[in-house]
Amino acid sequence: MDEMRTSRIRNSGAAVKTARRLAVALAFTMAVTTAAPAPAAAESDLFVVTTADFETGSTAILPAGGGDAELDPLSPIHGDAVARYHQGRIYIIERFLGDNVIVLEAGDPGSPLAQFSVGNGTNPQDIAFAGPDKAYVSRLGSAALLVVDPRDGTQLGEIDLSAYADDDGLPEMAQMAVAGNRLYVALQRLESFVPTDRSLIAVVDMETDELVDADATAAGVQAITLAATNPNEVIAIGNRLVVSNGAGFGDMAGGIEVVDLTTNKSIGVIISEEELRGDVTGLAMVTPDQGFASVQGPDFVTYTIHPVDLSTGVVGAALDGHSGGFTPNMVVDGSRLVVADFGSAEAEGGLLIYDVGSGQLLQGPVSTGLPPVNVAVMADEATAVEAEAGTPVPQTAALLAAYPNPFNAVVTIPFELHRGLGRLELAIFDSLGRRVRMLATASHSAGRHSYTWDGRNQDGATVGTGTYLVQLRVDDRTLAQKVLLVK
Repeated sequence: MDEMRTSRIRNSGAAVKTARRLAVALAFTMAVTTAAPAPAAAESDLFVVTTADFETGSTAILPAGGGDAELDPLSPIHGDAVARYHQGRIYIIERFLGDNVIVLEAGDPGSPLAQFSVGNGTNPQDIAFAGPDKAYVSRLGSAALLVVDPRDGTQLGEIDLSAYADDDGLPEMAQMAVAGNRLYVALQRLESFVPTDRSLIAVVDMETDELVDADATAAGVQAITLAATNPNEVIAIGNRLVVSNGAGFGDMAGGIEVVDLTTNKSIGVIISEEELRGDVTGLAMVTPDQGFASVQGPDFVTYTIHPVDLSTGVVGAALDGHSGGFTPNMVVDGSRLVVADFGSAEAEGGLLIYDVGSGQLLQGPVSTGLPPVNVAVMADEATAVEAEAGTPVPQTAALLAAYPNPFNAVVTIPFELHRGLGRLELAIFDSLGRRVRMLATASHSAGRHSYTWDGRNQDGATVGTGTYLVQLRVDDRTLAQKVLLVK
């Protein structure tokens, strides 16, 4: 593959980028594990972007329940493209040298409804939705986040992110995630495809299109500063962002990082690339703690897929059935993990379907004509609460067991609500009954929720070793349990 094509793959986030070594290592108890049981959800149709050479591409649809893929519902398309699904429509983002978005009706993907430019040379990376008539397009080659009507591409405005740029004047915005009314935009901050001193997550209020200040103690409107550089995958789940970071090619310095959305602060790199034994190239989450990472080995050729557990820091054994070749994309669809396997010299590629609970290969490789590079689940995502729950609505409120307990760096505090509440309080108290940290006060829907506590007080200072009380106040009830912080 020539240098231009290699640069384009890195530019679009499809190839390996790793980060500098995190200065402070987080301690976790290591044990063999696999992903948690799958949430109960129906399978969906899958829309697949394919290409053989990153010059020209095509598409395929794999119907729910298995069977052969329907090839070429829309062909040809740009070779560097990704797809997103929202409310019955498929959006194909044609990236490097494409600079446009194609809008398809899910029921008739062979006949585009619209196609609109996002600016020559802007290299769009992702699209995220505030609603049926408002969306955001991140652009690697622009300092402005584009606001559009996704139905026809009418430009509604721009959000200036130049304050977050590095010396080249660009913040290099990449993938995005939505949680509530907030948009989180990954800013890679690259110079000639090499990460600079730090990477950021810009936070946007989607009701006002104003930037949200992530650090009121510093001057100006601050973004979230990541512990590692060059974010690739950014996934909002529960009350956290889970981010795969990559930077220096082969430097084993990146990893999987968690951002606490209750504080807009990074908890740190939970699983490092040294623990993954390779460069992290992709991420898919099943729950806020359990997911799968694709890893490029130290030979820079062989790829593997591993279950990961962020509550313990454990990296499981590689999944069977993979070709060992380039793995550009993975997604979770209900109880299955869908892997785009580009193939290798030893084995053909295709879509691989795994059970998220056992890691067992259920189907594949399923041929998609040309090798698959991106998969969009053709169903609107559940809310973070629904995705985390996967269980019936409880009959009463319950504060579930925090884990890990004792903990060293981060403790996860799950709870269940039997009905939606306008307000609840989840707080941490010390042994003298003094409130240390308020974790949640906002409205919550019925179902399971979870928050994390990183051992810091309300001012952001680290507290000492000791026993702390987790207290959940719901209606006129107070539920409590103890957690032990060990430094």
